[in-house]
Order: sequence, then C-alpha cells, then structure tokens
Amino acid sequence: MIACIPPETDTEPDEPGPAPVLATARLALRPLNMADAGWIARGASNLKVARMTASISHPYPPLAAELFILSMRAAEAGRGDRVRAVTRRADGAPLGLMGLHPRADGAWELGYWVDEAQWGRGFATEAGAALLAEADALGLGPVVAGHYADNPASGRVLEKLGFAYTGEVEDAFSMGRMASAPCRRMARG
Repeated sequence: MIACIPPETDTEPDEPGPAPVLATARLALRPLNMADAGWIARGASNLKVARMTASISHPYPPLAAELFILSMRAAEAGRGDRVRAVTRRADGAPLGLMGLHPRADGAWELGYWVDEAQWGRGFATEAGAALLAEADALGLGPVVAGHYADNPASGRVLEKLGFAYTGEVEDAFSMGRMASAPCRRMARG
C-alpha cells in the first residue's frame, strides 16, 4: 500500500505548498532539503554507485550535493521534475534518491541510486512503485529508463516495476566513469 502524507505547512490552502511525502510499508519518499547534502555526498561518492549513473561525478563533494539539491528544487518548480530522498520510514535513515525527469520527447525518465549498504533489500523496487503510482495519478507518462549493461541488478528492478527492454542500446556518458558505456533502454508497458 502506498500512502500520501501531506507535509506540515503554514501556507494558505490555495497557495502551492511543498510536495507530499509518499509512504510505503518501509519507506518515505520526501522532497530534498539542504540538510540532505552530507549523506547524498557520502553515498554518491562511492565509485560503485557513481559508475552506474550518468551524472554523478567521482569524487562527489558536499558542495556538488548542495548544487544538486538546489538544481532539483528549481527543476521541480520550473519543469515538474520529481526528485525524492528515499528514507526508511521507521527512523528516517537515508537510503538513496529517486526521481522522474521530463524529456524533450514528452516521456519521463526514471532515475535512482541506492546506498551500497542497502543493495539487495528491495528498496529501489518499493520506492519505484510509489513514485510510479504518483506519476500515474498525475498522468505523467510515458515513463522510460535505462541502465548500464554492466548493472543487470537495475534491469531486474526496472522489470519488477513493469519496464521492458526496447532493444535499444546507446552509448551513454557516465561522469563517474569519465567514459561512455552501453546503456540498455527500457520503457514501461
């Protein structure tokens, strides 16, 4: 079950307020705040994480995490991007990030990373289901994604979320690798 928990806010009912927190049995997906910069920098500085993303450089200093947070907040206000901190619901412990980003072709791109210490526990699948349910409720779609060919675990996560391979493989640059690598494209059916 996915619940939508409205954030506490002092805005008037007709004023735009902060995005709601998405809650699952184990997780809370919440908007980013500047206090997240430290744990984002630590998690993203892991080369095993950075290599599997397009836009995380290695090393990833706290200032880069602060810039990322500000950029994503601006993108959410301007384009509708939806980037969320994935945290453990019981204690608020940070686990990673997940987001949906509008593309020029009208599709939305799903992207995420999970801290290496949390791999294999189903957190990416659970968080993805919550974010995709919100996308469906808002009429955002179609949703596409990709994963580097040497990261089959992400392919399995995406398959569990209803994505299928399109047959397209593109060379995609990874800042963590400082090189291009084959990226297998997927679309949600």
